[in-house]
Amino acid sequence: MTPQEKTKVVLLACGSFNPITNMHLRMFELARDHLEDTGRYQVVRGIISPVGDAYKKKGLIEACHRVEMARLSTENSSWITVDDWESQQAEWVETAKVVRHHYTELILAEKNHDQVDTVKPVKRRRLEEIEDVCQSSSADHNRSDAPELKLLCGADLVESFDRPNLWKPEDIVEIVGRYGLVCITRSNSDAEKFIYQSDVLHKYRKNIHLVKEWVTNDVSATHIRRALRRGQSVRYLLPDCVVDYIQDQRLYSAESEEKNTDVILAPLQRYTKNTDYLSQAVSHTQSRLYCCSHSYLSPEKMPASLCGTWDMLSNVNFEGYMIALGIGLSTRKVALRLKHRKVIEKISEVYVIKTLSTFKNYALSFRINEEFDEYTKGLDGRHCKSVVTWEGNRMVCTQKGEKKNRGWAHWIEDDKLHLELYCEGQICKQVFKQVA
Repeated sequence: MTPQEKTKVVLLACGSFNPITNMHLRMFELARDHLEDTGRYQVVRGIISPVGDAYKKKGLIEACHRVEMARLSTENSSWITVDDWESQQAEWVETAKVVRHHYTELILAEKNHDQVDTVKPVKRRRLEEIEDVCQSSSADHNRSDAPELKLLCGADLVESFDRPNLWKPEDIVEIVGRYGLVCITRSNSDAEKFIYQSDVLHKYRKNIHLVKEWVTNDVSATHIRRALRRGQSVRYLLPDCVVDYIQDQRLYSAESEEKNTDVILAPLQRYTKNTDYLSQAVSHTQSRLYCCSHSYLSPEKMPASLCGTWDMLSNVNFEGYMIALGIGLSTRKVALRLKHRKVIEKISEVYVIKTLSTFKNYALSFRINEEFDEYTKGLDGRHCKSVVTWEGNRMVCTQKGEKKNRGWAHWIEDDKLHLELYCEGQICKQVFKQVA
């Protein structure tokens, strides 16, 4: 195809960028290479859109700093820019609306015969008029004279689509079906399988471009903030100009990480129907999105009754759970005859959960809110990236690895210890009584 025949594409990345990392910038380069290697696309611009302060994510520093760090990091780029429209909004703006806003500006630029990389802000009234036109017909996105806008993201954002109260279903349809995704995968994720298992994503799979990152880079903003709080070097993980800015402004301390501790994440506030739960959560819990999606409670607020020794009373659908894990028939037969004992302890800031039986024992230790490498030796022998958090009165573990939608939840109800084990749609429910 000639350059004139290729479809022009603008890539939009939304997120906290708290702080922006080299991997955030690397995603744009990977996406551009992938799209242009198809021979069908010409990537003309990349846009970084930091979320506003109203998102209420735990540890989220002020938008003015996050925007400035993003601008500093893109000063030497000929095609990646930073847009502060989203960050300046008084209320949290859904990602679908952010995508819609930027596509509207692209349409306006074409109408005004401007170049894509010199789009200028327009008056609110005129913008709303054009936005109404854009929303009235999905055909606008296929106009030959306007670039396509695609949301650039990591696999964790795609996997967050199935988490309750985090996304509106119609927003997912609009983002994926109307605009499209460019998803950067990681070695420990299976985005292709997740898309296959989702009816909505599978329906619009032709609008999803999966880009494999062969040069693995697991750096995350969460890990960087932890290193900064501990006075450790983060050179070569962030652009040098961002490191200098953080040092000059004295950003990221133990105090800043506690920001929004007692505030529920904005999408959960907006979409959760149980208002009684929300009001209780605002008073007694802290909220935080890990890989975009979990609410947390501080380690000190762990219910004391959760600790102790517990013997199993019931075990429902344990075989379905083991089948989802891929455990063989002979092992399942033995495991189904066992009565497990749970021992839960707290040693300083470390929690230890032991699962004991006459066949196999399994011990797990962790700190709340800190990701760790887990080897499920006592179960299916897989390696996971795990994190344990609090969601209301439930201790919840998310296990990222070969198996999707995997994890567990412990909580106390009627003086009994309840445990749910879930994996790829199968849920095992266990109940335990405390041993004196």
